[in-house]
Amino acid sequence: MHTPSFFDFAMESQGGKKSMKFLEEMKEHIPYERLETLLIQEGVYRPKQPNKAGRTPYRASVLLGALFLQTWYNLSDPMTEELIHDRISFRKFLDIKAEDDIPDETTIGKFRNALMDKMLFDTIFEEIQAMMVEKGLIVKEGSIVDATLIHSSEPKRKRNEQGKVISNKAADGDASYTSKRGRKYHGYKLHTAVDKHGMIKKVTTTTAKASDIGQLDTLTEDETSYIVADSGYMSQEKKRRNRAKGIFHGVIERRVRGQSTLRDKQKKNNQRFASVRAIGELQFAFIKRLMGYRETRFIGLEKNDQYHLFLAIAYNLRRAPALQRKLEKG
Repeated sequence: MHTPSFFDFAMESQGGKKSMKFLEEMKEHIPYERLETLLIQEGVYRPKQPNKAGRTPYRASVLLGALFLQTWYNLSDPMTEELIHDRISFRKFLDIKAEDDIPDETTIGKFRNALMDKMLFDTIFEEIQAMMVEKGLIVKEGSIVDATLIHSSEPKRKRNEQGKVISNKAADGDASYTSKRGRKYHGYKLHTAVDKHGMIKKVTTTTAKASDIGQLDTLTEDETSYIVADSGYMSQEKKRRNRAKGIFHGVIERRVRGQSTLRDKQKKNNQRFASVRAIGELQFAFIKRLMGYRETRFIGLEKNDQYHLFLAIAYNLRRAPALQRKLEKG
């Protein structure tokens, strides 16, 4: 199996006239009608009633589309409003005509917060996931698991007039510290399970100090074929349990206490697993470099978890057209 590089992933999302072509393709992959029905059922969106006076509400596709634009292009609410006014490609994507009103930054923020408050990004993730499985863009069999750290602003020390520290609290009380390769990090962990194409199947969020292996069961609860992961997910108990279920357990192994070197079979297996495991890192490079997501946007574990679900949706959609072309070619 050829392991895609980050360059492969970057290039396959930048074809043609870049933004214009990309956004035209996106319109074909977002199930706006299904999502609008969901939003109406949850009381988050109310379409204009026939013969009813008052201002015409923004279309659900415009509000959802604005959230996708700001996630794909790493935009704040004010910048999203500004660029919808400014960019033809954005207006075409949202089907906004010259006479149409454009949602302002407050409207965009309130809409996103309403979705977060009702935990609807979970449901939206499942809706789009189901659509992609139907189209063959997400493979249900096989999970490659990994995690990445997302930075959050660190605690700032406040001192009194005598220089004594009187406060050392972070703005986000749910964020925590962890160490990796000798470096200290503060924030959260974004955990994902992807398929063999690098499409995200499951997402969880924890505080930074949480162990990776603690999320393995949640990320692979529906798995029936194989699991591949790095040595941070090593567990003999989980290995035995998965094998008993007929699930291939391809977790890279490290030396255990009393073992000076890995056995030849372990080394050989690790080499086999490593090339597949690398696919599980590509989505993080894509999200951080191309979508600009390196630092948390919200306060608290719950809101960041909701945003990470939407981030995964936006990532999968962004990769869908190129993947579809690749699959059609065989």
